Amino acid sequence: MTVRVKRSLSLGLGLLLSTTAIPAAFAEPETDTNSRRLETIRVEGQQVDTSVSDLAVDFAEFGTQVQIINSEEIETGGFTNFGELASGLIRGANIGYSPDEGEFTIRIDGGTDRDTLLLVDGVPYFDRSSPLEDLWPATAIDPRMIESVEVYRGGNSLYFGSNGGLGVVSVKTKEPDGTLKGQFGVYAGSYKTREIYGNISVPLDAQGKHSFLVYGRSYETDAHELFSKEAYGDNVLALGGRHEFPYSFNSLGAKYLWDIGPDTELRLGASYTTIDFRDSFPQSTVFQPNFTEFPIYNAAFKHRFSDKLKIDLEAHYQDPQLKNNEIDARICQIPRLQDLPEDIQSIAADQGITGFSTASQFEAFAAGIPGLPTGCVTNPNGSAGGAYDDVPNTPEGIARSFWVNGDTESPFYGQPYGTSENPFPIGNPIGYVIQSTASFGDGGPTKGFGTTDQRESGYVDYGFNARATYTFNDRIEVVAGVQNTSYTDNSDDDFGVRDVTLTSTGVYGDLRLTLPVLDGFSGSFAARQDFNDNFDDQSIWKVGLRQDFGYGLYARGSGGTSYSLPKIDEIGAFGEGANINPGLEPQTVNAFNVGAGIDGDIFGGTYNIELGYFETEIENLFTSRAIGAVCLEYANDIASPLFPNLTNDTSAIENNRRNIVAPNAFCGTAANQGLEPGETVAVNALATQDIEGFTIDVAFDFEKWQADFSFTDMESLEPNPVQGAMARLDGTTTDLDFVVPGRAGSAALRQSSERPEWTLSGLVTYKPNDRWVLSLNPRWQGPEWAYAGTSLARLVDENGNRIVDDLNFGDYFVLNGSVQYFLGDDKQHRFLIRGVNLLDEDYFERASGGSTYTRDRAVVRGEIGPNDSAYYRQYGWNGKPRSVWIQYEYTF
Repeated sequence: MTVRVKRSLSLGLGLLLSTTAIPAAFAEPETDTNSRRLETIRVEGQQVDTSVSDLAVDFAEFGTQVQIINSEEIETGGFTNFGELASGLIRGANIGYSPDEGEFTIRIDGGTDRDTLLLVDGVPYFDRSSPLEDLWPATAIDPRMIESVEVYRGGNSLYFGSNGGLGVVSVKTKEPDGTLKGQFGVYAGSYKTREIYGNISVPLDAQGKHSFLVYGRSYETDAHELFSKEAYGDNVLALGGRHEFPYSFNSLGAKYLWDIGPDTELRLGASYTTIDFRDSFPQSTVFQPNFTEFPIYNAAFKHRFSDKLKIDLEAHYQDPQLKNNEIDARICQIPRLQDLPEDIQSIAADQGITGFSTASQFEAFAAGIPGLPTGCVTNPNGSAGGAYDDVPNTPEGIARSFWVNGDTESPFYGQPYGTSENPFPIGNPIGYVIQSTASFGDGGPTKGFGTTDQRESGYVDYGFNARATYTFNDRIEVVAGVQNTSYTDNSDDDFGVRDVTLTSTGVYGDLRLTLPVLDGFSGSFAARQDFNDNFDDQSIWKVGLRQDFGYGLYARGSGGTSYSLPKIDEIGAFGEGANINPGLEPQTVNAFNVGAGIDGDIFGGTYNIELGYFETEIENLFTSRAIGAVCLEYANDIASPLFPNLTNDTSAIENNRRNIVAPNAFCGTAANQGLEPGETVAVNALATQDIEGFTIDVAFDFEKWQADFSFTDMESLEPNPVQGAMARLDGTTTDLDFVVPGRAGSAALRQSSERPEWTLSGLVTYKPNDRWVLSLNPRWQGPEWAYAGTSLARLVDENGNRIVDDLNFGDYFVLNGSVQYFLGDDKQHRFLIRGVNLLDEDYFERASGGSTYTRDRAVVRGEIGPNDSAYYRQYGWNGKPRSVWIQYEYTF
């Protein structure tokens, strides 16, 4: 939805620049405030009110591609979280995770999740990393409180700082306005969904100068089945890994407005949100509940000193926290020779046995030793580092098939496993364990239950953005600002995270011109300098141009640079080793975005048509590598290897360094400090991610019909790691004399994973009268890929054909819709019936191209390994099947 604007410039910087620097030829007489107000805004040819922010109008007028989603569109969708809203209404949006898992990221136009900056009332909702796992505040957005969403496409870090390389998604929520108003609603339907929500704004004095808004929401659902039964490994399934994935969202917040004067206001906000969900994975974890909490505070101050000068100040503080439980599948593994009694070891030595690579080898050996169990009584190795018993080995009376001998020919049939006479068969699960340690910290449990071994992780993020705007006249306007962003870890001491704060302070300026020599021309020329602690300083720029030709025709264009700050883990703050790579460079973005369109009046309504093109390059992408894989000091073929049992020689390490900026300075320090080879370090990738695409947007608004259709064709290319890899016969270690067949082995580049090649979305609304609203929200998507890893991709059959192809989980069509009816003299009662996936399309939200099933029985027994296709499995996160919900809302 492209914003079409026509207005007189009204904002300025003043007091910060001298008017003597501006040629007198540009001088204009002062005009009153009313003449500088917004005169006409058209969104897809449709005029809207002035609730659209000044920034959105400014950006659109000076060349940025802007999309605005209003409250009516949001209410029509009946969305239960922001991920659903973004997928349904934001053009070119791709959701990085399943929103039904309780976490997701927003990516637009083919970029990574760190190049789309999400703002909520000016607060950056961006993960800064925690020792447990990513912690994305996007999940904390209360969809019932969203008033509008503004999307600024292209490089937009200049006004907002790091992480806006592909664009900015700015969410505006409901605010107090000095009047008495409110909403209360309930929502229920499929998957035992039940919700209650509400907000009320109350004036605190007769004039409404002080007003207060309180809001809250409680949402509970069992959620649909995320993973099909076929996705689960046999032992994870036996241990109860397949279960419901309930999701719980609860929030409470308050806002305060002090309307100090006609041109001055202060707003304060505070909210506390908790999100509880499960995100176990079919190949590993049995039970994995997560408990997140998001305390977020924000403040905003606006003041206009005169018709020429105004200031905008925003500040925020947030302290998200995560408690993560992981119950992992513990598997009865092949006993190690060194764990057997010494006399048994001697017998094995006499037979020339130095170890057991398969369960069959051990079982054959044990069968000839009287009294030696042929299976496992206990698990000498565990199935994951730092595993701890959660239940006894021999619980009595537990009727679970994996606990009880089910062999009718066995004398121990029906009896629990776990004794010397009746040992666990190798590869069968013993029970549950807590995967409770990280690769750093004090080595104790962190993912357990209760106060003994459950630890919280998180971060603190705070900052401010102050901006002054001065209007010299209707031709010249200047903006200047300063922004600070700071964040630091706030996890329990057990994680051993270094006490370091990342701070970035940026100074920016924007010169806006409306040249008299070109009627309808506007140009913006802006630059920013960021001064960063613990990271290199950065300079970025942006140019935006727009030309109105008359008759509704216009052209726009913008280009510039942006960058992404590192996360806390990427600067080496996690772990005692302080794995800081001094050569780490920022992830940089070069973005270019142009478009041309027409809007106007037709058949008693309005319309808009626009063609757009965008091109983006992302360089120095952040990635991580094991120290022993990229540091030559850790080669096993040097004179004095640092550690025994190093796995890589010099040639292998040199090969691993081909695609990254080698961290030479870090490697020398790592070797001197004796850092373990398995520890990781953040590095930059050498390859550039190239993204380009075009958009077609068509919208119209007639008396009874409104429609918006948007098509995005997008090529987001990444290096293909399988190119040139030699094919390998499935089930063997034999490399064949040809590369992996097809594009997987020959193409240098491929479409980035989880980036649809094209999408077509729309919102069609029919209003037969002022009581009824009927809408359809279709999304049609082209190919979207989950790629098999190199080890799996190279496996072929006897005929030279790949055993497992890359998984295309795109090419689907999902149709959502709703019916609304308004009842009451003031239409204060709103009833909505929402349908999702009305055609019952079978599709995946995201997918795994080939996960390793290391806990499967055959793998544990050593019968299959990484050179067998059966060692891997592809699976997807199921999209919602056909579902229905009902909503009632009362507004006053």
